[in-house]
Amino acid sequence: MGFNLERHLAGALIDNRQMRQEQHQNLVGINDVDQSYEAINQMALGTPAATSQNPERTRQQIYAMWQLMQKDPQVSEALSLHVTAALGCHESTGDMVFISPHDSIRTGGQRARELRERVEREAKIIAPILNRYAVALATQAVGFGDSYARILFDKKGVKGLISNQFTIPPLIMPFERAGETIGYHILEAKKQQRVITKLNAQQMLRFKMPRIDYVPQTQVQAWQDTKAMMYDSAHDMPILPAEVGGSFLYKVEDPWRDVTIARAALNNQQIADSVKQTFLTVNMEGMPNSQQRKYFSRLTDLLKNYRQRVRDAFAGKESLWGPSFHIVPQYGEKQILQSVGDMSQRMTPLTDQPLMLALRQLAGGLGMDLSLIGWADMLAGGLGDGAAFHTSAQIMRRSPLIRSALTDGYNHLMSVHWGIKYGKYFAEGDYPWQINFYSDQTAAATQALTNRQNRANTTLLQTQVFMAIRELGLDFYGTQMMLEDEMGYDSDKAARIAKYICAQAQQTDGHMMGEGEPLPEDMEFDYE
Repeated sequence: MGFNLERHLAGALIDNRQMRQEQHQNLVGINDVDQSYEAINQMALGTPAATSQNPERTRQQIYAMWQLMQKDPQVSEALSLHVTAALGCHESTGDMVFISPHDSIRTGGQRARELRERVEREAKIIAPILNRYAVALATQAVGFGDSYARILFDKKGVKGLISNQFTIPPLIMPFERAGETIGYHILEAKKQQRVITKLNAQQMLRFKMPRIDYVPQTQVQAWQDTKAMMYDSAHDMPILPAEVGGSFLYKVEDPWRDVTIARAALNNQQIADSVKQTFLTVNMEGMPNSQQRKYFSRLTDLLKNYRQRVRDAFAGKESLWGPSFHIVPQYGEKQILQSVGDMSQRMTPLTDQPLMLALRQLAGGLGMDLSLIGWADMLAGGLGDGAAFHTSAQIMRRSPLIRSALTDGYNHLMSVHWGIKYGKYFAEGDYPWQINFYSDQTAAATQALTNRQNRANTTLLQTQVFMAIRELGLDFYGTQMMLEDEMGYDSDKAARIAKYICAQAQQTDGHMMGEGEPLPEDMEFDYE
């Protein structure tokens, strides 16, 4: 019987091994998908290329919209506040960006000491350049999704940056391969001639905001049929122009239009209401025909002139400053003219509710409290200790995005400087330096400090509770029960804390848990 059982078990093991081998040989892949579905697959993927709600636009149209939006003082201030929250600022020096030796070389032998000295020496050269352009480049980056600066250098390393009208994002086309920037086309206009200057990746500094949202845009004809997803190696992928994206403004384009329209409508109606005219009725009974024609022509011209007077009011002309009276002569004792008042007189008051609704939507999309961008009468924080500014989740969410873009760009700049001066380049993530920001004034740092303070206060309060429990003289099981039922600890955590409380009580007082009563066997301590 035992022999048969062994044979049965051995046969079962062999059958399982053969089954696994057959399953491995019969694994299916993507190429085994029904070919009939593959033929129509392209019809089931993607979204409509162009819709009225989300049309494809050219690169110039997208940048033109974002450039126009940044002229709005409320939008501009919201972007500036995000940059301020991300960068912080030293109280006395005003510096925002700092370069220091990386943690990996803070200790070590001669090689680490040499790298530390070099980093500290070069930081004195590069850090002032970084701080000089940090705010301008970061603001452009959050507005356009990218910002650029021309790197100036000689044989001794980087000497400065150029960031002006020649380096604004609409004039620069970066080219990428597998997401890595390999060069730039820069438009330079000389009188009537448009010239393209080509620069490599080492000659330009680029701050690239993370591409969180896809912006529908028209592809250049030369790359419409290019395939990129079929390659495994980045070196085999095609070189493509970088797509527009990363701007904080993309999500608020429609709310900004609504704000602009509502504000214009409110202003225009108020100006139109300020035009005052008096209209008269004419009794032409008994007038000769020639006189009637003259009167009728005169009054017709008067009515036609109303619209022109509104236009004059918009231009600040005389129509704006007082009511207008049109005098028509009267013959005989009849009442020929009778005033019917102002035909443009508004019967209902104007309301700003549509404008305020659009403004709240705009501020929410920008991740900013409306009271911080010009509407202080709705104050909900931001002045004094800056409650909303420091605790806003949207501020905290966007600050790391800005810091990430600046860190990548400044690491690139430092790499160029180090490579020129010392002839050595470091792989990404292996730099002997690190880019730091002055964090005490940033939203994320303030929230982190608040969280640590709350944890410390909670720990202090819990410690006082543990001391009070020890003074009660409860045994191990009573202490554990109080920790579980009253303080909400899980059983394992409560048991561990109760163990230490009772052990300490036995050591100091000798009467906890009962005089000489031992702890549970699995919780004995060695006090030595």
